[in-house]
Amino acid sequence: MRVSFQFTIDDLVDGAERAVQRSGVARGWRWQRMVGSCALSALIAYVVVPGSDATRLFAALVVAVLCAAILPFGSGGARKRRLAQYFREQFGGDGPFTCEVELTPAALVAIQRGARSERPWSMIRAIQVTDDSVDFVTQGAGTLIVRNRAFKSREERDAFVNLARSYAPQAR
Repeated sequence: MRVSFQFTIDDLVDGAERAVQRSGVARGWRWQRMVGSCALSALIAYVVVPGSDATRLFAALVVAVLCAAILPFGSGGARKRRLAQYFREQFGGDGPFTCEVELTPAALVAIQRGARSERPWSMIRAIQVTDDSVDFVTQGAGTLIVRNRAFKSREERDAFVNLARSYAPQAR
């Protein structure tokens, strides 16, 4: 079974964000950044705020909580803009670009910008159906996201997913 769809830089950024959210290592980096930033902010508040130790500790606590509340919102937009710049550089523009995905008995095959990649079914760790896509999570080769716009109907998407799962029974 073969499907084809158009994708843009925004789709690539979304895919990269999904991959990072699945990674325990990347989540750990975000937590380290959060704890480090909040601790540094609290230390600066403790040193800068005049008054008793209790007042300074309270100020440090307030600043740390504010930092923890604000940091995730402030860094997300910048990260997405940097990813978009990177993908624009790699792909030579904003798109749209064509992606063809074929399910064969031997592998999940994708063709993008003239490059053909094959992922053996044994490397597929998960097949996740989301509101807007079917995501193939692979070992060592990232994630292939097939957007819903590749399918003419929900029934076609369901048939695609069922065929993929029959080829990769180990995928969750």
